[in-house]
Amino acid sequence: MPKRRLAALAIAASAALMLSACAASNDAPATDSAGSSGSVAGEAAFPRTIQVPAGRGAEAAELTLESAPESIAALDYESAEVVAVLGLADRLVLVPEAVTKPALGGHIDEMEQVPNTIPVAMELNAETVIALAPDLVIMSPRHGAESSIGGVLQHSGVPALLLPDVWSSVDSVTANIDLIGQATGADDEADALASQLAEGLQASDSDADSAAAESGPRVLVLTNQAGRPFITAGHAFPLEMLSLAGARSVSGELGIDITGPISAEQIVEAAPDGILLVDMNGSGDRIFAELLANPAVAALPGAQQTMLVQGRDVQALGLTSTIDGLDRLRGWVQTLEG
Repeated sequence: MPKRRLAALAIAASAALMLSACAASNDAPATDSAGSSGSVAGEAAFPRTIQVPAGRGAEAAELTLESAPESIAALDYESAEVVAVLGLADRLVLVPEAVTKPALGGHIDEMEQVPNTIPVAMELNAETVIALAPDLVIMSPRHGAESSIGGVLQHSGVPALLLPDVWSSVDSVTANIDLIGQATGADDEADALASQLAEGLQASDSDADSAAAESGPRVLVLTNQAGRPFITAGHAFPLEMLSLAGARSVSGELGIDITGPISAEQIVEAAPDGILLVDMNGSGDRIFAELLANPAVAALPGAQQTMLVQGRDVQALGLTSTIDGLDRLRGWVQTLEG
């Protein structure tokens, strides 16, 4: 089945909602893991009811699943990567395009086999998702999609796991992994993954690194999004990584709390001790070059202290790749302190 880009898929809403009635009840029994790309929960594990905690503007809820999901739509890239790590990539029917990019995804071969993709920034259409007849939709509260289509999915009868938080911290990442493990029946695999991340993404010395996060090197974090450099700000996972490494972001000093474009004048005002370049699309440092070559920026001592990393090394979707990423980041921060 050829991959379809769903932004261009025209589906009548009425027909899609009729399909949702079928999606609401999936009678296919769970199968044994033999011959599959990952483990599958036994029938004894289902039906099950999952307690979903309250989250961003959403009340606590329950999600009841009659059987282990065989057709999964993951609407954010972290959720898609978690499903793949749990060994269930062959059950994905919809993922964001970003997870097929080597700079971000860790399961490129598997994700390229998923029949449908969506642009990361598109405004999702609930009927389009429903028309794929998934027996589980997973999404996080990013870009407001949970409010625009989450309710529609739930009312249509499609089981939807609306994660309570975005993937912005180690705690939120491990909590989301636990919920996805429960929903897919891969409880043991999810526990192992969450434990590995919790152990691997710790400050080497909690007291020392906590103090360093307050007085350590001041770092500007840039990503190459939308064809231009963006400053990373607010509650973003790379900034948690920076804090764990013993440094602090200059975004707050500039009064910037939302990731977005940045000017040379703002960089000069911040005068960071170093600049972390996060490659989100595989273009390396090309998109950053013009901004960093600005004479006023280039004259800053911190502009001579840059490090380029791939997105998966410092973004939550990298999962276990972030453990090595933290080690690299910590080593770079130590050079800034010297």
